[in-house]
Amino acid sequence: MAGRIPDQFIDELLARTDLTDVVASRISLKKTGQNYSALCPFHNEKSPSFSLNPNKQFYYCFGCGAGGNAISFVMEHDHLDFVDAIEVLAKDAGMEVPREQGAPDRYEQNAELLKRLSESSQFYQQQLTQHPDKKKATDYLSKERGLSGQIAKVFGLGYAPAGWDNLLKKVGTRAESQEQLLLGGMLIEKKDQPGHYYDRFRDRIIFPIRDSRGRVIAFGGRAFGDEKPKYLNSPETPVFQKSQELYGLFEAKQNTPILDQILVVEGYMDVIVLAQHGITNAVATLGTSVNSQHIRKLFKLVSKIVLCFDGDKAGRAAAIRGLEASLPVMQDEKQVRFLFLPEGEDPDSLVRKEGKDAFNRRLEDASSLSHVLFDHARNQVTLGDEEGEAQFARNAMEMIKQIPKELTFRSVLIRQLSDQSGIDSETLGNTVFKTRRQFTPTEEQTLTHPDHTQQTHHYNGDTPDLSDYDYEPSHNHYDDFHPSDYTAPKTQPTTQGSFKKPFGKKPFSKGKFYNDEPALPPAAPSLSRIKQASLCLLLHPHIAKEIDLPDPVINQANDELQVFCKIWRYFTKYPNKNTGHLLGEMTDNVTTSSIYALLNHKDAITKQKITNAHQEVLDMVIALEKNLGLNSSIARLKSKGNESIKDNSSKQELRNLMDLIRQKKS
Repeated sequence: MAGRIPDQFIDELLARTDLTDVVASRISLKKTGQNYSALCPFHNEKSPSFSLNPNKQFYYCFGCGAGGNAISFVMEHDHLDFVDAIEVLAKDAGMEVPREQGAPDRYEQNAELLKRLSESSQFYQQQLTQHPDKKKATDYLSKERGLSGQIAKVFGLGYAPAGWDNLLKKVGTRAESQEQLLLGGMLIEKKDQPGHYYDRFRDRIIFPIRDSRGRVIAFGGRAFGDEKPKYLNSPETPVFQKSQELYGLFEAKQNTPILDQILVVEGYMDVIVLAQHGITNAVATLGTSVNSQHIRKLFKLVSKIVLCFDGDKAGRAAAIRGLEASLPVMQDEKQVRFLFLPEGEDPDSLVRKEGKDAFNRRLEDASSLSHVLFDHARNQVTLGDEEGEAQFARNAMEMIKQIPKELTFRSVLIRQLSDQSGIDSETLGNTVFKTRRQFTPTEEQTLTHPDHTQQTHHYNGDTPDLSDYDYEPSHNHYDDFHPSDYTAPKTQPTTQGSFKKPFGKKPFSKGKFYNDEPALPPAAPSLSRIKQASLCLLLHPHIAKEIDLPDPVINQANDELQVFCKIWRYFTKYPNKNTGHLLGEMTDNVTTSSIYALLNHKDAITKQKITNAHQEVLDMVIALEKNLGLNSSIARLKSKGNESIKDNSSKQELRNLMDLIRQKKS
């Protein structure tokens, strides 16, 4: 169900779950006395600093400060949100996750459909190893596209043989199954024979599309030659909306040890070839432009997104659509950058030509959002006179005003624009613009996956290992596929490159901006100031000893404030402990639930990376203390009336009260 998970179930799940088993199934542990030690999976290190206490069921890294229980470990290691981590642990423990009063979500409503899609994926993978014409498919993957059998397994690539009913005969043996396959877009109903179907995917390489939890929800099919369409995708279904999904996101989460940034490219093959070369954090859109929902989805996982485009006119136009999609959902402590490739190159061809290290240097040198924004604003006008300068400022402000008002990043851009235009920030901020024209999607917005086969790649001795396909006499390496067999390439630190940013050299055509996703899903509720301070303490417990709480604050009965005070007291008393210790020792279920809710909030990733956590908590305490003083003064004046304001001290108190009220309103 889609309702809330009861706290009692979470407590029972933790009681039944052995943290040692959870961690040992994911990393290598070594017994050291009563505890276990390991190389920390959350940061790069050479000497073990990760410690696990099996008695207290918590872990802690003395290197990076990561700590917690089984739930937090699965969240961090598997790149899952709180609910998904609960479901993973519950499945391992043989427990069913209950929900409090809520309607089934779209996946629960379509459980049978998901089963048929999973069976379809297995069928296509089997055909790649067992069908009499399998060599046609494996030759294409290995010889024409340079893919190893191992990487093909990681992404679950398959083969849809020629013929009209191969899948239908295998998976659609019952009427109910045929209905589900039709609903999932795997079958097409014959126009002249209602109730009779044929396979949608025929004589194609198959790319299963998985959601962020690894469930197969759709497919893409690539023709072998120049048949049209070159790429055939599943239609939208109850479990698949192409504007909301990203190809390769599940694989990126599974195979990237430290996922701190994501590269967004255009095609399936770009993602797969990059992964084969050790760049496992790439994803691709599914035939659409990058939209705001994509950006918001990725910001929940990482703090940095790099959008990759060709360096030609079409690539720069796509970059502006990516810019427009990013602005309304930008967040402080997050960044979007733009990588423009040399003309005629795509990620597939370029990483083969230059290698992983050179490609990573290009990523490091990607253009910032502000660079792209100001260049676009400048290229829309002819500078050199006052009118042109004014138009540049208006163009830039029209885009900047799409950024949420509360962001510091927006203020920074206005200040940069002020420096460039010579117009003071206040004037820029007060500029009024006409309502932006709503853009109606056209065929031009729908992109097909780029054809990466028009040029023959020469690998200069870096020929892929074809033994994985086991050509003669068979293709045995495909026969027993287990996803766990794949070992992700080790990540290597990249060095700063010196590539010249190609953006902004050609003027863009004039016109209004595109708006791919005018209707965004509602954002998660924002945290109150007290809850934000509590989250800062949970993620930066060392700052507690530097904070003094006045008695009036501690004595308040407010529930939020009581949770904050409990967290503060614990870390003040135990300055060397972390949130994992707190959760392990906490006996108050209400407070424990509040802490889990904070750690699961979207702001947790941002708060983890801030450097001014101490100041943020201190500001909250000061504001709270002032507010308490304000309320106290108002209560006293109400009880005594105006007759009490006669002596100088009472008058000064009134003046102070008025100052506090003005500060509160400002």
